[in-house]
Amino acid sequence: MKILVCSDSHGNWENLQRALELERPDVVFHLGDGRSDILRVIRDWPEVELHSVAGNCDWRSRQRTEEMVTLEGCRFLLSHGHEHAVKSGYEAYFHYGLRQRVDVLLAGHTHVPCVKYYRGVLLMNPGSIGMGSRPGYGILVPEDGIITRCELKRLPDYGQNG
Repeated sequence: MKILVCSDSHGNWENLQRALELERPDVVFHLGDGRSDILRVIRDWPEVELHSVAGNCDWRSRQRTEEMVTLEGCRFLLSHGHEHAVKSGYEAYFHYGLRQRVDVLLAGHTHVPCVKYYRGVLLMNPGSIGMGSRPGYGILVPEDGIITRCELKRLPDYGQNG
């Protein structure tokens, strides 16, 4: 099972579409700030399992801001991160995740990609798929209760073919 982790698309459907075409994931986790893009994933990629949360820029969204998902024996906590003050660091979010007994914490909001481990918990922030000169996303592959692949990726430059 391949999971595409993305955040902060901010209406840039083309970048999200490119990542979907490149990766052909089974599951998409969208971590907020891109409600209109989520609606297009639902419409254009109905075969993909989608989990998404609202971000601080998803005004008027009735979508929840946090979701717990279990896939292949791994517990994932999806959050945009603004409610956990991730722009000030991840320590509080790690402690929250430990209390929730998660295996993987996911957050966006900062637009800065990173992968960190703390006391057996993996944290991934895929950066922004919608903004910046090299938009990014993450790939996770869970198998039998462990993450066998964890990768931060960048979309190829627009000027490149293929």
